[in-house]
This record gives sequence, C-alpha cells and structure tokens, in this order.
Amino acid sequence: MPNPRNTIAPSATRRLSLAVLTLAAVLGVVGFRLLGTRTGFGRTFDFEAVLDGLSLTGNERSSSNALLVAVSSTSFALFGGLLIVAALLRRRLDLAVAAAVTLGGSFLTTEFLKQTLPTRQDVPESLANGFPSGHSTVALALGLSYVLLAPERLRKPVVAGATVYAAAIGAVLVLYAWHFPSDVGGGFCVATAWAATCAQLVRRPAERTVPMILLAAAAVLVVLAALAAVHLRPGLSFTLTSHHRLFEAAVGIGIVALVCCVAFAYAIAARSAAATRS
Repeated sequence: MPNPRNTIAPSATRRLSLAVLTLAAVLGVVGFRLLGTRTGFGRTFDFEAVLDGLSLTGNERSSSNALLVAVSSTSFALFGGLLIVAALLRRRLDLAVAAAVTLGGSFLTTEFLKQTLPTRQDVPESLANGFPSGHSTVALALGLSYVLLAPERLRKPVVAGATVYAAAIGAVLVLYAWHFPSDVGGGFCVATAWAATCAQLVRRPAERTVPMILLAAAAVLVVLAALAAVHLRPGLSFTLTSHHRLFEAAVGIGIVALVCCVAFAYAIAARSAAATRS
C-alpha cells in the first residue's frame, strides 16, 4: 500500500519548481540555437569541435558510429518500452503516461524544429539542419524518465547513470561529427522541458524499487557499449593539445547533462515546508 502522505496532490512548491524548470529549459533551447548561429564564439566553437572529431582516425570514428547505432537505438526501444510496461505493471498509469509523453513529445519536438528552423549557412549539408540533436534528446529523455520512475532512495545513483549515459552519447555525436555541440545542448533542453512538464502529471513518487527487468536492460546496454569499445577501440586517444576543442565540448556537454538531471531530480523532490513537517 502506498504511504498516505504520498497520495496527496503535489505541493505548490513542486509544481512551481517544475514550471520554472520547464521555462528555463525552453529558454535553453533558444539560447543554444542563438549561441551556435548568431555569435562568433559559438560558431567557431562548433566548427572547431567537429573538425577535431573529423581529424581522428578511421577506426576511432567507426567505433563511435557503432556506439551510437548499437546503444542509442537499442536503448530507445528497449528502455522506453520497459519503463512504460514497468509503470503499468505497478498500476501507475500516471508514471506510464508521463514517461510515454516525455519520450514521444521530445522526439516529435526535435523533428519539428529540424524541419522548421532556418537552415544553417556555410556548414556541411549533413549538419545544416541538425538542431536540436535527436540522439541527445532521446538519450536524456530516457534518463529523466528513469529518474522519475526511481524511488527517492535510489534517485542519486539513477541521476548519475542518466548523466553519464546522456553525456557519453552527446560527446560521441560531436566526436563523429554528426552534430555540433550546440545541437546536443539544445536536445538536452528539449528533453528537460518535456520531462518537467510531464512530471506535473505524477501525483505521488514511485514507492517500489527499480524492477529487475530494467536493471537487466541497463546491463545489456553497458555490455553492448563495452563490446563495441573493446572490439573497435574507440577514439579516446586524442591529445588535449591537438584536440582541445573536442575535449572542451565533451566537458561542456557533460556539465549540461549534469545540470539538467540534477535540476529535474530536485524539482520532482521539492515539497512545501508544511508538507515536509506533516
């Protein structure tokens, strides 16, 4: 039986925190777009990071491509479906709907923006309509959905895992020159906006531990990534002097992923002082 304290409607503090996070994420989407297209620093940073990725050897870039294909597509189908099924098996329709809408809304928004935003000029055709990145959007949307479904006592390690996963996908996107760093940042913000909005649908936190089937799915993804890394020897052999912009982009992507995950975890945990004392 759920704790009666957790069955009340979400506090005003929680709703306000989620609303503020949604607004901040939307502004982040706008900010990353303007940074990458309207500022000299942003344009230069994007180009140099991608050029650093392109300068890596064939084996290094091939392994990165394999990681994207094997891990991101598998995770979307496997993790997304299992998250929704697990919530339904717990008779938590609110969590299932929140996760499904977060994943679907994030993906559709990304595709819509790619089709409607003006094409970037003076860039390779493959990168001209890449904002926001669909891979990074889906990666963080999955991570934030997992955070939402995790019970409070497990939230910190789940936040850490979500951050590492999204940051790794985002960094590889730039390394393989699939996207500019600003595309990745924009994708993270799209996912955060949808996750914060959909979390308003959840009336109480998850009470039970993470199902073993989801832990098994996570293990499968880790094994796939490890096998790809061992077999193809991915491109981690760059030097800070010759690939410093790529390194800086990877660090920046990691920071953005961390901020999004921590802010979301804080927002869904926020309670009014009165609720905390009750």
